Amino acid sequence: MKYTQQVRSITLFVFLLSLALRPALAADDRFHKATTAYSAGEYQVAIDTFASLAEDDLSSVLLYNLANSYAQAGQTGMAILHYERASRLAPGDSDIRGNLELLRKERGLFQEEQTITQHFVGLLGLNQWTILALCGFVLLALVLLLPPSRNMKKSSQRIVAMICLLLATSASMGMYGQFLHYHDAVVVVADARLRISPFESAASTGSIQEGRLLTPIKTHNNYVLLKDETGRSGWLASEEFRAIATR
Repeated sequence: MKYTQQVRSITLFVFLLSLALRPALAADDRFHKATTAYSAGEYQVAIDTFASLAEDDLSSVLLYNLANSYAQAGQTGMAILHYERASRLAPGDSDIRGNLELLRKERGLFQEEQTITQHFVGLLGLNQWTILALCGFVLLALVLLLPPSRNMKKSSQRIVAMICLLLATSASMGMYGQFLHYHDAVVVVADARLRISPFESAASTGSIQEGRLLTPIKTHNNYVLLKDETGRSGWLASEEFRAIATR
């Protein structure tokens, strides 16, 4: 009788474990399907599969592979969009940044050389800078509010406080720099037309290249006033661009 109960317990455990692992195994199968399709040149299958996986688990790896698939399929705007999204989740990933810069160069989407400040801001994402800034301010508050210990002189306490202040200030600058571009978007259609006003009948000021980065200014109905990397501004239909931020 005792043996039968043990068998039942083990069987129940195995059954529950299989239920728990089923989503992960299914995701592995779909990831394998997507990578196989990519290797075989079936880029639309890879795009659809990677996109489906990203709906359940938004990660830099999935977004990077999705961006590669879009790039191979010739969809420059969508590729740059997903490279940018992947870079926000993994700002230090050299493969993501390298592929993004290579694609921009191949498509003639030249950018001005980044300043030292821009390089510094790009070292971490918005979330990482925010956490670092909070840690710096908390440590600074602790150093200033708590009485110095016997082993720490007042001069040493001031030095520690200065280091914490420097950390908090630097991280705040990085956070602010990231926030300024948090709402940036990417042109995802090949023939996007800038308009002088937010109406379909409005005259066009010219086309804007697919893959260009945009900064939104204000919205009116289905149109958004935007400024691109070159400083041009105009109204663009909302379906012609996508925001980099996913939430």
